This record gives sequence, structure tokens and C-alpha cells, in this order.
Amino acid sequence: MLPRIASALGLLLTLPAVATEPGNPCGIAPTDWCAPPPGDPCGRHRNEQECRADPRCKGMPYRGESVVACMSDGKGFWSNCHATGCISR
Repeated sequence: MLPRIASALGLLLTLPAVATEPGNPCGIAPTDWCAPPPGDPCGRHRNEQECRADPRCKGMPYRGESVVACMSDGKGFWSNCHATGCISR
């Protein structure tokens, strides 16, 4: 249980600013593709595949409910969850 809590806290600390704005529900639904902060060049990518192909970019985390916590792959994405947007590293 303690590792899950630590993992959840770590995820909260890495959320991008756009995902933490009050009233911004983006990233909750599995089909979301969220807008990046204004002027972020990685925002031109329209899906996770394009985002992964650009070494300057990383994914925005899925923040919805899941049976298993999302596990970081160490490359700005998750091995068991999809990205919900694309932002600069």
C-alpha cells in the first residue's frame, strides 16, 4: 500500500500546469487529448505516437480512474497508460 501512495504522490508532483488548473477536466477520460500550455512546440503533435517520436517531448499523464496505477517508463510516458497530451520535457 505504501508504494502505491508514494507512486501517486510522485505522479501528482509531475503533473503539468495545464492539468492542474481549477476546472480543467482534461486528462480524465481515456479518449482525451489535452492542449499544451500556450506556445509549447510539442503541442503540434496530435497523438501519442507523434509525441513519442519527438525526443524534445513527453506525454501528459492520464488522470482518470484505473485499477492499476500508471507505471512510468522513464522516458516521459507510461508502460500501462496512454498519454493525454504532449508537452516539452
